Amino acid sequence: MNDDREALRSRRQRVLAALPPLEEILRGSVFVRSLRCGKAGCRCVSGEGHRAVYLSVTLPGGRTEQISLPPELVRTAKQWVKNYTLWGKAVEELSAINRQVLRQRRRPATPSAGRPRRKRRRS
Repeated sequence: MNDDREALRSRRQRVLAALPPLEEILRGSVFVRSLRCGKAGCRCVSGEGHRAVYLSVTLPGGRTEQISLPPELVRTAKQWVKNYTLWGKAVEELSAINRQVLRQRRRPATPSAGRPRRKRRRS
């Protein structure tokens, strides 16, 4: 039993140690759009549009905010969004571990403990 508890503690510590810094998380999605500028002689009229990268975040209440990202911030934004996903997965894994910890801490049920079972009525 103590070996199981120690294994769970060890798993919990490994999950926590693998987490990126909390200050480097960002909820949202990074995506690329192709825009047309509207100038008659521009290459975007007949070919591929101008590439623009955005961070999109849905705010409480359903409103969406989009932030245009300059090329030098795209990598950072993608990493922070990935870190957010890693934190979410870690929370789920820690929650599963903690459920196991609680199960282990329960006292074993004795047959006479608690209320007696009710008999079913037959109709």
